[in-house]
Amino acid sequence: MLKQSGSPNRIKGYALNLLSGFSSTIAHAGGPPASMYLLPKKLPKEQLIGTSVVFFAGLNFVKLVPYSYMGQLDTQNLMTSLVLVPIAFLGVRTGVWLVNIISQELIYKISYSVLFITAIKMLYSGVATL
Repeated sequence: MLKQSGSPNRIKGYALNLLSGFSSTIAHAGGPPASMYLLPKKLPKEQLIGTSVVFFAGLNFVKLVPYSYMGQLDTQNLMTSLVLVPIAFLGVRTGVWLVNIISQELIYKISYSVLFITAIKMLYSGVATL
Protein backbone atom coordinates (compact mmCIF):
# COMPACT_ATOMS: atom_id res chain seq x y z
CA MET A 1 0.00 0.00 0.00
CA LEU A 2 1.31 3.44 -0.89
CA LYS A 3 1.75 6.01 1.86
CA GLN A 4 -0.56 9.02 1.75
CA SER A 5 1.38 12.20 1.16
CA GLY A 6 1.30 15.10 3.61
CA SER A 7 -1.36 16.28 6.00
CA PRO A 8 -4.78 17.09 4.62
CA ASN A 9 -5.27 20.71 3.60
CA ARG A 10 -8.92 21.45 4.28
CA ILE A 11 -9.03 24.77 2.44
CA LYS A 12 -7.55 23.21 -0.70
CA GLY A 13 -9.97 20.29 -0.36
CA TYR A 14 -13.00 22.51 0.07
CA ALA A 15 -11.95 24.77 -2.81
CA LEU A 16 -11.27 21.94 -5.26
CA ASN A 17 -14.44 20.08 -4.33
CA LEU A 18 -16.51 23.26 -4.61
CA LEU A 19 -14.92 23.89 -8.02
CA SER A 20 -15.61 20.29 -8.99
CA GLY A 21 -19.27 20.60 -8.04
CA PHE A 22 -19.67 23.94 -9.80
CA SER A 23 -17.91 22.87 -13.01
CA SER A 24 -19.80 19.57 -13.00
CA THR A 25 -23.12 21.39 -12.75
CA ILE A 26 -22.29 23.99 -15.39
CA ALA A 27 -20.33 21.93 -17.93
CA HIS A 28 -20.11 18.31 -16.70
CA ALA A 29 -16.39 18.94 -16.14
CA GLY A 30 -15.95 18.17 -12.45
CA GLY A 31 -13.35 15.45 -12.92
CA PRO A 32 -10.19 17.56 -13.17
CA PRO A 33 -10.62 19.47 -9.89
CA ALA A 34 -11.57 16.27 -8.06
CA SER A 35 -8.53 14.53 -9.56
CA MET A 36 -6.28 17.42 -8.55
CA TYR A 37 -7.36 16.79 -4.96
CA LEU A 38 -7.43 12.98 -4.93
CA LEU A 39 -4.40 11.96 -7.01
CA PRO A 40 -1.70 13.51 -4.77
CA LYS A 41 -3.11 11.55 -1.83
CA LYS A 42 -1.76 8.33 -3.43
CA LEU A 43 -4.75 6.31 -2.25
CA PRO A 44 -4.95 2.59 -3.03
CA LYS A 45 -6.55 2.20 -6.47
CA GLU A 46 -9.79 0.75 -5.06
CA GLN A 47 -10.13 3.66 -2.63
CA LEU A 48 -9.31 6.22 -5.34
CA ILE A 49 -11.91 4.85 -7.75
CA GLY A 50 -14.47 4.23 -4.99
CA THR A 51 -14.10 7.76 -3.63
CA SER A 52 -14.58 9.20 -7.11
CA VAL A 53 -17.67 7.07 -7.68
CA VAL A 54 -19.29 8.01 -4.37
CA PHE A 55 -18.40 11.70 -4.77
CA PHE A 56 -19.88 11.97 -8.27
CA ALA A 57 -22.93 9.85 -7.40
CA GLY A 58 -23.69 12.24 -4.55
CA LEU A 59 -22.94 15.26 -6.70
CA ASN A 60 -25.20 14.04 -9.50
CA PHE A 61 -27.97 13.39 -6.99
CA VAL A 62 -27.66 16.95 -5.63
CA LYS A 63 -27.71 18.33 -9.21
CA LEU A 64 -31.23 16.98 -9.64
CA VAL A 65 -32.59 19.96 -7.69
CA PRO A 66 -31.17 22.78 -9.85
CA TYR A 67 -31.74 20.78 -13.03
CA SER A 68 -35.41 20.31 -12.16
CA TYR A 69 -35.78 24.06 -11.47
CA MET A 70 -34.21 24.80 -14.86
CA GLY A 71 -36.65 22.46 -16.60
CA GLN A 72 -33.94 19.98 -17.57
CA LEU A 73 -35.82 16.96 -16.24
CA ASP A 74 -38.64 15.83 -18.46
CA THR A 75 -40.09 12.51 -19.53
CA GLN A 76 -37.88 12.34 -22.64
CA ASN A 77 -34.68 12.76 -20.56
CA LEU A 78 -35.86 10.23 -18.01
CA MET A 79 -36.81 7.71 -20.72
CA THR A 80 -33.39 8.14 -22.33
CA SER A 81 -31.79 7.48 -18.94
CA LEU A 82 -33.92 4.38 -18.47
CA VAL A 83 -32.90 3.02 -21.88
CA LEU A 84 -29.21 3.60 -21.03
CA VAL A 85 -29.34 1.69 -17.70
CA PRO A 86 -28.12 -1.60 -19.27
CA ILE A 87 -25.17 0.21 -20.84
CA ALA A 88 -24.38 1.84 -17.49
CA PHE A 89 -24.45 -1.61 -15.85
CA LEU A 90 -22.00 -2.93 -18.44
CA GLY A 91 -19.78 0.11 -17.87
CA VAL A 92 -19.73 -0.51 -14.12
CA ARG A 93 -18.89 -4.19 -14.59
CA THR A 94 -16.12 -3.30 -17.06
CA GLY A 95 -14.74 -0.71 -14.62
CA VAL A 96 -14.64 -3.24 -11.77
CA TRP A 97 -12.89 -5.75 -14.03
CA LEU A 98 -10.32 -3.15 -15.13
CA VAL A 99 -9.57 -2.03 -11.56
CA ASN A 100 -8.90 -5.66 -10.67
CA ILE A 101 -6.47 -6.30 -13.54
CA ILE A 102 -4.65 -2.95 -13.86
CA SER A 103 -1.77 -2.25 -11.50
CA GLN A 104 -1.75 0.59 -8.97
CA GLU A 105 1.04 2.36 -10.86
CA LEU A 106 -0.74 2.12 -14.22
CA ILE A 107 -3.98 3.51 -12.73
CA TYR A 108 -2.06 6.57 -11.56
CA LYS A 109 -0.19 6.96 -14.87
CA ILE A 110 -3.47 6.79 -16.79
CA SER A 111 -5.15 9.23 -14.37
CA TYR A 112 -2.36 11.81 -14.58
CA SER A 113 -2.17 11.43 -18.38
CA VAL A 114 -5.90 11.99 -18.81
CA LEU A 115 -5.75 14.96 -16.42
CA PHE A 116 -2.87 16.46 -18.45
CA ILE A 117 -4.65 15.92 -21.79
CA THR A 118 -7.83 17.45 -20.37
CA ALA A 119 -5.89 20.50 -19.15
CA ILE A 120 -4.29 20.99 -22.58
CA LYS A 121 -7.69 20.64 -24.30
CA MET A 122 -9.32 23.12 -21.93
CA LEU A 123 -6.49 25.63 -22.35
CA TYR A 124 -6.65 25.28 -26.11
CA SER A 125 -10.43 25.72 -26.14
CA GLY A 126 -10.15 28.78 -23.88
CA VAL A 127 -7.48 30.42 -26.03
CA ALA A 128 -9.26 29.54 -29.29
CA THR A 129 -12.38 31.42 -28.19
CA LEU A 130 -10.52 34.69 -27.49
